[in-house]
This record gives sequence, C-alpha cells and structure tokens, in this order.
Amino acid sequence: ILLLLYHIQTSAAVSQLAQIQAVITSIIIPRKASYCIGWCLVFVGGTTVVESFSVFRPPLPSRSHQQSTTKTTTAAATTTTRATRTGIVTKMASSSSDNNGDDDNKFHFAIDRGGTFTDVYCRLPRNRTGGPTEVVRKLLSEDPTHYPDAPTEGIRRVLEEFSTTKTASYARGHPVSTHEIGSIRMGTTVATNALLERNGEPMALITTRGLGDALQIGNQARPDIFDLTCAKPGLLHQRVVEVEERIVLAQYAPEEWKGQYPRATGITGEEVLICQPPNLEQVKTDLQQLKEAGITALAICLLHAYVYPQHELAIGQVAEEIGGFTQISLSHQVMPMVKLVSRGHTCSAAAYLTPKISAYLASFVKGFDDQLLSNVSLTFMKSDGGLAPFNDFGGHQAILSGPAGGVVGYAKTLFNLDNSNDNVNNNDSSPSAPMPIIGFDMGGTSTDVSRYDGTSWELVMETVTAGIAIQAPQLDIHTVAAGGGSRLFWERDMLVVGPESARAYPGPVAYRNNGYLAVTDANVALGRVIPKYFPSIFGPNEDEPLNVDGARAAFEDMITKQQQEGGSKTSSSSPRSIESLAYGFLQVANEAMCRPIRNLTQMKGYDIKKHGLACFGGAGPQHACAMAQRLGMRKVFVHRYSGILSAYGLAL
Repeated sequence: ILLLLYHIQTSAAVSQLAQIQAVITSIIIPRKASYCIGWCLVFVGGTTVVESFSVFRPPLPSRSHQQSTTKTTTAAATTTTRATRTGIVTKMASSSSDNNGDDDNKFHFAIDRGGTFTDVYCRLPRNRTGGPTEVVRKLLSEDPTHYPDAPTEGIRRVLEEFSTTKTASYARGHPVSTHEIGSIRMGTTVATNALLERNGEPMALITTRGLGDALQIGNQARPDIFDLTCAKPGLLHQRVVEVEERIVLAQYAPEEWKGQYPRATGITGEEVLICQPPNLEQVKTDLQQLKEAGITALAICLLHAYVYPQHELAIGQVAEEIGGFTQISLSHQVMPMVKLVSRGHTCSAAAYLTPKISAYLASFVKGFDDQLLSNVSLTFMKSDGGLAPFNDFGGHQAILSGPAGGVVGYAKTLFNLDNSNDNVNNNDSSPSAPMPIIGFDMGGTSTDVSRYDGTSWELVMETVTAGIAIQAPQLDIHTVAAGGGSRLFWERDMLVVGPESARAYPGPVAYRNNGYLAVTDANVALGRVIPKYFPSIFGPNEDEPLNVDGARAAFEDMITKQQQEGGSKTSSSSPRSIESLAYGFLQVANEAMCRPIRNLTQMKGYDIKKHGLACFGGAGPQHACAMAQRLGMRKVFVHRYSGILSAYGLAL
C-alpha cells in the first residue's frame, strides 16, 4: 500500500485518485495501523496524499496549521501549564491560518467591530522582504475626537505603517487608497445595538385585512409564568396598514369556492384560489399617507405570501413608484416560511435594521477612494457563520454578526487540538472522542457563549432577541450583559454588575475619559491587567497607558461613599479594602457568565466537566481559570490571538 501511494504521489493523475482510493478503502485495516501508514506518508511525501485518503489520515493538525509554523510570527509549539491549586490545564495554541487565495501580494483585512473595541487582523503582502507576515491592531470602536470610523482608521494605520508604495498617501482625514487592498471581511454590532436600543428606522407594517394585531398578540408564549410584572414586548412598527386581499389554498377550500374564484399555482406547486386581489389604488393612497407621516421603511407581510408572493410584489412595486422609502422588505424574500407571526417579526426586523446597516456601510465606503467596491472583495459575517457580499447584507442577518466570527475562530483552531478527552471522571484508558468545546467570548460590552462538538455548527432557526422573534438561521449563541465594560454598582449593600455598559466612550475609569467604574477597573486594581502589555491608546494624544491610580481612586471613592451611608461593613465589621471590593465584583460577574454555559450544557443533558473552555475576547483570559473552576472544567484553551479571535475567525 505504501508503494502504491508513493506511486500516486509521484506519477498518478488526479483523475485516478478516486478509483485507487476505492480499492484501498475496501481493504480492512486496523485503525492504529492505518494511522501508522498515514504518518509514513507524511514522511515520504508530505500531507498532500494523506488529505486525499481519509482512511489513512492520522489525527494531525490541518495543513494550514503546519503551514503557519513557517511564519515569522508563529509562536512556539503548544505548551502546557498546570494551575497547581485548581488542577486546570491551560493550553496555548499557535496560529493556524489558511491562505484563502491571498497570494496576490495585497493586504487582506478581517475586522470585528465590537461595542467597545474594534479588532483588526491583516495578512500582509507576500512580496515583502523580512518582517512579519500578519499584523494585529486594536482600537476603540468610538473615539470621535480622533477618528469618525474605527474599522476605516484601523485599515489606514496598517497601510500607513506597512505599505511600500511611495505614491500612495494614507494620511488621516483623506480617503484611503484601495489599490493595495485585496479583501475586507467584517463583523459588526450595528444591527444588534440598534435592536437593543430601539433606534432603527421609522417603519410601518403592511399586512392582510384583519391581521393587523397579529404581531402584537404574538403566540401567547409566557417565558416566566410566575412573573407578576410581565410586560408585552415592544413592537418595531409604528403604524399598520391592512390591505383588502386574500388567497386560500385550493386543497383546503370549500368545493363551491373552487368554481367561483380564479386559480393560480404558487411557488411551491400548490394551487391557490385568489379570493380578493389587492386594491392597488387604495394601497397607493395608504402608502402616501404613511410617507407624509414620516414613515421611511415598510415591512410587507401578507398571510400566504410564502406560497403566492404576487400580491406582495405588486404592493412593493407601488411603494417603489411612490418613492421616499429607504427600505421595502417583502416577507417572502426575507424568510419564505409559514407562521405569520415569526415571518412578520423577521420581516419587520429586516425593514427596521437594514437602513441602519446601509447607512453604516455607506459611511464606511466614504472613507475610501472610488475604487473600493470594484477593486476590493467586501463581505460581512452573517449570524449563521457565513459571509454575505456588501450589497446583500440585511439587518435580520446581522444580529450575531460579530460573535459568529469567534465561533468559527475557535472551532477551526482549538477543537481537536490534542484529540483527547482526558476521561477526568474515570480511569478508562480506551480511546475517546475529541473533547467538545465551550466558546467563552468576553468582550467589552457583553459575553457570548457557544458550544462546538466537531460534528456541525449548532444552529437555531428561531431566536428571540430584545423581545423580537427572528426566524432565520443563527448560530446558537447565548449572550449575557457582562463584559469588561459592564458598570459596577454598590446598592443596598449588594454588589451589582451591569447590565449598563461604559462602552468605548467614555469607557471605564482606567481609559482616561472620565468614564464609569467597570469590570476592567476591577481587573486593573487587582493587577490582573498589566498596563505595559495593554495597548497605549488613551489620553489626548492616544499614547498613554491605562490609568491604574485612577481606577483604584474610584474604588476608594465608592468605599468612602458607602461608609458615609453606613453600609460599608462586612460580616466581620471590618471596612472593605480596594482589593476585596474589586474581587467581590469579579465574583458576581463570573457567576453571571456561568449561567449561559450551564444552559448550553447541563440544561441540554451534556456533562459540563467533559468540555474544554475556549476563552477569547479582550477580557476572556482574565476570567478563564476562575470560570473553569466554578464549572468543574479541567482544560482551558487560549489561542495566541485570543484577544482578536472573532476577527481572526473571519480570516479563516
């Protein structure tokens, strides 16, 4: 078999590989013996042949992982350290990037614009002599005193520092030249923030007569049946227009109707009866009134549009002829599925959020020269983990745009890193399945938790975000309002973390912008964040480190205030110190972040102790070991790019 495969490596045509593999795979070989053959192939001819024959493929890192070892910026081989008190194993993983067709000697950017920080990962042109082949930059998502848009500024800084073209100018305040840019991939939280803060486009719902209250009534779900203060979730639309139109499925219609109304064939092949076509003149009048009332976005969601969309198309055409509407979303195009309520909410979200996305993309494009869309591949991360082109990125697809990149990042780099589940709860020495991983993405504004077991992405088809049910494929990501920027409060002698966030501006106290006391300040006060290893991007000239003294002074002020109010004593009647107060806030934050992890594992029947914890995000590694200890997990995976793994995942 070895001789045969060596012959394939040296002389066989590609068209023969499938036939030869079919013969070889029919031979029954013990698993370990096949792995031995696979390792021999690596020695004889590299991994090229091994990738073609899965039966002989040993559990080795991907080809891209081996390629990354030749990079000048690649860290040393995987190292293992053990926390002596907790028994937690922390693995530092090296880079494992793919080429992705970036051999064109251009700059390739992957950017995650979070609520607090914007992370920039760039693969530099391959024709450069010496120096790094990839570069990382991190800057505040909002810093209006220095730049209008963080992703554009991050790209400009990289080009200004590493461009070898003498004719190009990348000065601040001028459009960025794109002739050296090969691609830009970006994840953004613009849609998520607009939905949470309810500052989307003024929008109206167009639906079938008699169903104007369908979205307000909802599906009668009661998430907490014992909540005596239960309030109905708010609606995205401001006005409702009911259209006199109706179709019914022929197979469910009374027999006398079948000869009374005209028939048509829907997009599913089912026959429908057109009982009432829409009165387009009346529709035009109603839409004109909406326009005069300041409505600029329309969500058109008719009862049976998923099977017969002609009525929605006709109403949409009338709206386009009137003009003045920035967004016209048709439910059969947004999500052609049954269930009027979920389809209506999804269509409403698309109409409500897409103008915000479009406005942001337009402002982003303005930061570059006129050749951006023609010269550069510009794509955006969708909530399901895929990429969408610039002109096909809707608001309902962008709810989890940022966190989805992190899921791809840890799944492609950290899963199956050591191909073993340590069987920590038994002494079984038999081979076991690869350890499933919990993704723990702690950023500045929120923490996102997900799970990956190596089989497939865990997708959900319907999620409720900020009270709005969105029927679209999304990665199963749970979010909790606890991050590095979550504000700290001492209320009624209780320590409270969040949900309010200090955001990027003014940010925590340590950011030198007269900000609010936040989780980051607690880590700074305890020495868990070392200023010299943190980007020095603060102060009026963007060159100062974190303000440690300011953070400690803010905690001291909080203690003094509580002493004056008589609530500063602990159970031992001793005043709190700065360190004990900061540590108490971190314990509260850690417990809040443990809850979604338990929901992803124990609530679904998985043993949480048999999972590894992949921690990333700007604040993730600061809390990783404490989180693992609380959850009974023994392994923590920390990628070398853990601080920007969501951006790095976009590049993969």
